[in-house]
Amino acid sequence: MRKNWSRWAWRIAAVILILNSGGLAFAQFHHRNRAERVPPSTSLTFMKRDGSCVTGPILKIESKRVTIQQPQSAPVTIERKDLLQVRQGDALVFSSRSSWADMENVSFRPNESFEVKLRSSASIKEKPLRVTADSLVYKRFLWWKKSYAKSQIVTVDYLRMKPDSNVFDYFTQEAPALLFFYPDSYDRLKGLEGRIPVRLYDAAMREDNAPLRCLSH
Repeated sequence: MRKNWSRWAWRIAAVILILNSGGLAFAQFHHRNRAERVPPSTSLTFMKRDGSCVTGPILKIESKRVTIQQPQSAPVTIERKDLLQVRQGDALVFSSRSSWADMENVSFRPNESFEVKLRSSASIKEKPLRVTADSLVYKRFLWWKKSYAKSQIVTVDYLRMKPDSNVFDYFTQEAPALLFFYPDSYDRLKGLEGRIPVRLYDAAMREDNAPLRCLSH
């Protein structure tokens, strides 16, 4: 009887130890997840359609407007309909215009590309060899090149790496932010781990290739 009781006592002690260890591991995991949640603190430059710009971190973002906290100044709210582009440094994060010139000005980093949708319903998701004034040129086999005329193209998304900051970690955590920058966010972000799609060209829109420069901050 004493041996059986001793055996059960050891088993109970082992179960308690395992449960305590598991609880500690869960608590540490839960704490680590909470600690790694990144607050929205990165500055962006928001350009309005009138050429004026506001720079600062996002204070609040809603489906139709965004509020920016300016340094040493009162917050500024911009309506979505008034927003032309958003940049982080020299990197384009959002654009509401259709511009072939913006495509020509892209400097690809490793793992970045265009996603091109053609009128034939085909899709090309790779980096072009070059962008000309009226076509996209892709390298194929050895010296063979394939060109797609501008007239064949419906849309072009720049699949760019997420900025090296916490701003897009915040966007992926907050649904209104996704809806603000990408109304069709879930379709466009699907399968793009580590990248974001920036619509640069849309044949259904009026083309605007005017050079952009902030008139004021």
